[in-house]
Amino acid sequence: MEKDIQEAIDKQRNRLFSSLASPNIVEACTVGHGILQFAPEEINKFQEAFVVYNGSISFFIPASGVGSRMFDFLQQFLGSMGHEQGDEVRLFLSNIESFAFYHEANEEWRQLLMDPSVDLLALCDYLLGPQGLDFSGTPKALFPFHRMSGRNITPFEGHLRQGFNAGKSIERFHFTLQQEHLNQLISEREGLGDSFVGEIDFSTQASETDSYVFDEFMQPLSNQSGSYVRRPAGHGAILSNLNGLASDLIFIKNIDNIQCPVQDELVNQTWGLLGGVLVSLRAKLLNAYSAKDMPEFMRVCYDFQLLDVSAGMIPWEDISTMLQRPFRVCGMVKNEGMPGGGPFWVSHEGNITKQIIEKSQIDSIHLAKLTESSHFNPVMMAISPYDLMGNKLDLTQYVREDLSMAVKKNHLGKTVYYLEKPGLWNGSMYHWNTVFVEIPSNVFSPVKNVMDLLNPSHCC
Repeated sequence: MEKDIQEAIDKQRNRLFSSLASPNIVEACTVGHGILQFAPEEINKFQEAFVVYNGSISFFIPASGVGSRMFDFLQQFLGSMGHEQGDEVRLFLSNIESFAFYHEANEEWRQLLMDPSVDLLALCDYLLGPQGLDFSGTPKALFPFHRMSGRNITPFEGHLRQGFNAGKSIERFHFTLQQEHLNQLISEREGLGDSFVGEIDFSTQASETDSYVFDEFMQPLSNQSGSYVRRPAGHGAILSNLNGLASDLIFIKNIDNIQCPVQDELVNQTWGLLGGVLVSLRAKLLNAYSAKDMPEFMRVCYDFQLLDVSAGMIPWEDISTMLQRPFRVCGMVKNEGMPGGGPFWVSHEGNITKQIIEKSQIDSIHLAKLTESSHFNPVMMAISPYDLMGNKLDLTQYVREDLSMAVKKNHLGKTVYYLEKPGLWNGSMYHWNTVFVEIPSNVFSPVKNVMDLLNPSHCC
């Protein structure tokens, strides 16, 4: 056991301080060159392919975020005793009755909010602290995003509602959580009763995926009890959670990207498009491969822009390797200033492939390429964890490990370093077969700051 721990420490230390890489970006993916843009009749055709699809379907929803991140400006205001973020706090208060969570405040505080001289510091403490509404400790999955028919709706319930209205039987809704929120979500699930059909389950980030923490001398840190200090290794660590799902088709979407019911039809039409592209692509490739029709196989690859046009003809012996990889179809929305990783052509070991790259991954040499990007990734994708022959794949075998990221933090007054695993849809899916499809911008309305809930997509 001690030997295994030391080997893991040595491996992480070497990766962290010696062998991290930045993606070698060739150019941004654009419509017609890496991003598919379909006419309405083509969209209808793919949606019909999804409607007749009879494989099993699941939703995988990363949901580890907490409400405190939405209230950073209140935290700063409270921590500075009212000297910072005052303007933002006053703007927030002027709109407070528009938020669903306003209805959770007690009557005493609602009366106080009518008084212009209300104690703002006390209000922030009431909203964030455990003696009040405890929004700092509330999982984002259970934060009241919307209010409809006199009741508050959480993202957890919203995702179930959208999936339930997808027009297909959903086998499973799987949410990944922080361990401390698990009982709250289980209780919320039980409170829904039989409102939604399908298995609703949860998993947490496995502690064995946590990273060791190193000091500036590259030595692992220990705590007072002598145990090694470890930190969660980012959302790439939930690849093992995704790997545990065995559905034929899995939809992935972040917990905070949820809309009001008026948008449900558009969202589910988009799932139909992404799912239809995935099942159509796989069926066409399998037919061409089974018939050993090389021209047809290459035509399908280029029709779906699966390969870079410079790749030329692929040797037949390499095709079977290609088909023994997971497949993903990723929605891409036009870049209108919202946050998100971008789609790029990336060169590595002589191959040019399509990847989702975050700004934090791009080194100064390639930073100018960021301005060329016309689209970004809203984390709305359809994936298949099976190869074309129907074999379930081990998704951990398709990671590009050198795209882990170094994190620098302050720990008890000292600078420390640790690794974050390659992002779930970044380096952790590096060796997947990838298709990018333009989707409507309206299906992307994330809530990173509580003020985002005032956007039209959240006004139910």
